[in-house]
Amino acid sequence: MMTPRNIALLYCLFAGLAAMLLATTMPPLQNADEEAHAFRADQVSHLVPWGQALPDGEYGGAVSVGLKVVENRTAMLRFHPERKVTRAMSAPLPWGAAAPTGFPNTAVNPPFFYAPAAAMAAFARGAGIALPRALVLMRLAEGLATILIAACAIALARDAAIWLFAIMLLPMSMALSAAVAQDGPMLACTTLAVALYLRVRVSQSGPAFAGMCLLLTMVGMARVPYFAFVFLVLASPVRPSWRILGALLMFACVAAWSARSAAHFPLPLRQDGVVSPGSQVLRLILHPWRAPLIFYRTLVANNGFIINSFIGQLGWLDVDLPGSYRKIAWIGLLFAAFASFRRGEPRGLTLEALAVAGAACGVGLIQYMTWTVVGSPLVDGVQGRYFLAPALVLAVLLTRGVGAGLPGARWVAAPVLLLPVFSIAVTVHALVLRYYF
Repeated sequence: MMTPRNIALLYCLFAGLAAMLLATTMPPLQNADEEAHAFRADQVSHLVPWGQALPDGEYGGAVSVGLKVVENRTAMLRFHPERKVTRAMSAPLPWGAAAPTGFPNTAVNPPFFYAPAAAMAAFARGAGIALPRALVLMRLAEGLATILIAACAIALARDAAIWLFAIMLLPMSMALSAAVAQDGPMLACTTLAVALYLRVRVSQSGPAFAGMCLLLTMVGMARVPYFAFVFLVLASPVRPSWRILGALLMFACVAAWSARSAAHFPLPLRQDGVVSPGSQVLRLILHPWRAPLIFYRTLVANNGFIINSFIGQLGWLDVDLPGSYRKIAWIGLLFAAFASFRRGEPRGLTLEALAVAGAACGVGLIQYMTWTVVGSPLVDGVQGRYFLAPALVLAVLLTRGVGAGLPGARWVAAPVLLLPVFSIAVTVHALVLRYYF
């Protein structure tokens, strides 16, 4: 019988294998934005918790020169599938001295999700482990932290274990877990917050509620649209004073960090127009009926990219997975939803739905405000990976109660638990073809 604990052990097996394969197969700094995340992790490894304004006006901090050399070596691979890895890209490099470097997109991120990679970077420098081998160790450190946290969550998640298992073992989730980035631990903490919420919903546990609030605060600080998960705090069946206090503390922390980040976050310079968050918000306020049209046009114009990149669009979004696999992955998610579904009381349903919908809409809104030209009929820069966290929170809507699931749920769960074997094989095969052949 596949209990949540057994599912968590199976997750550790698959996720551990995937982390080792992806961390070693992916060329240095070739996960999306990985060079900027690596710079931030290196900065944190020097016990610098936040970004710094540089003399040239850019935002970033002091970064080991060796990392910049690795970036220069491998930058030619990005968006050029015809270019392949060379031996020179893996030649050993010393870390070197720290030099001022701009990486504003990640310098505004909080430090805690970089802690595993930062600790490994400090160890590698002290032990004389050269780059880019040290980057592999940093990836593995992030992957190990992600796996341990997510495994604990799945073991605690009861009927939602199958759904959390399926989302965390999608190719996109696995790739983010095995990267020097904040995304893997952030998704794992979201998973644990969901598990704690489900426990609070049954037992009204004070410690579980406090842990959930802490995790959701960290997640909201790391990516502002996920502040919508505060609705889970408000939906928790604990004392009203606890709910209000938890929501206020979460709001205060996210607002304070976001205000500090907004002061340094650079808006992109676009040749086709001006990016202005204030103007975009004003246009939406004055013309609210445009929002559904913008949503529709964005989906149509992306020609399935958002949907495909939710399952997996790896590297710098230039590693495609087979279309047949993506269809199988979506079927697997439907099976996981079927196996996790439990009927229950409607209490808290509206707030739980707002947590999921608010985070998903927030992703589009933040991209529209900070990345899209004023007046554009669609949103630029939306990627499917931004919706993995809301998909994890969807578990609270699927498992409304405790008890028997739908008829045949046990049989439907079996292929979901075996799908990662196929997913790992397809993902590694795609990476090898893209970068080495």
